[in-house]
Amino acid sequence: MRFLLLFVFLGLVFSVTTGRCVAQQTIQPKNFVICYNPDVSATEFSPYAMVVVDYAYPPDAVAELRRQGKVVFGYLSLAKVHQQRHFASDVQSIGIKHERDPQFPGSVRVNAADPKWSELLVQVVVPRIKNLGFNGIFLDDLDDLRKRKLEKYGVALIHEIRQANPEIKLMANRGLEYLADFASHVDFVLLESCFALGGQLRKPADSEWAIDLLNVGKGINPKLQGVAIDYIPRAAAPSTASNRQVLLPSQKHLHLVARIRDLHAKHGLLSCVSTEDLQSVPGF
Repeated sequence: MRFLLLFVFLGLVFSVTTGRCVAQQTIQPKNFVICYNPDVSATEFSPYAMVVVDYAYPPDAVAELRRQGKVVFGYLSLAKVHQQRHFASDVQSIGIKHERDPQFPGSVRVNAADPKWSELLVQVVVPRIKNLGFNGIFLDDLDDLRKRKLEKYGVALIHEIRQANPEIKLMANRGLEYLADFASHVDFVLLESCFALGGQLRKPADSEWAIDLLNVGKGINPKLQGVAIDYIPRAAAPSTASNRQVLLPSQKHLHLVARIRDLHAKHGLLSCVSTEDLQSVPGF
């Protein structure tokens, strides 16, 4: 009888402990990838637990990735709109202040201080992304907001998106200088091009600067996960027997890929190495 009671007690302890662990569990995928080509098959993403795609990616493919248990992020710029976006006409029709983007033809830079912009994103665009099946949103162009001294409006936007969508995963791209202001509202922060630039490793001081700011964010939000993407020069993408386009680096860049990944791992970052156009799934 004493043995039976002990067994039941230990079982209850295990159940409570397990339940607590599940409730506090955060996503720790071993791999992630960013690819904006909507024609890439869902099977190409099979090695990855976390995927960032353009939200023009087909809903049935998003659903397939979700069935595989992946976190699938849809792209959203907080600062710009390309003319091909379904809501680009809304920017014009409802009178949101904007200007031509000199760096990217076909895009406009939106005045994020305009309250109509936040209303459009929070009330229309984000719900549409969710309805398309995405369980994550990739928040881009935070650095652009800082350059235009609009970062406080970016922080407010992230906060609004989080409040309206507490269940969805949010990944912010850079904005490291003011990460402390929005760290508590996001799950992931992407360090883009912080370890390599122009086909070679950056100076250690460059990456240390990024890691220091990331650590400030982690001090505010201990569950915040750092992820990193760095780029190598594009190589040929030969067709295979299955007609799959595989991104393969030239031999001279294989060593660079390995060193980048080592640096990512050293700092506890989820790692992606690709090419700047982000139109292919890396084959290495």
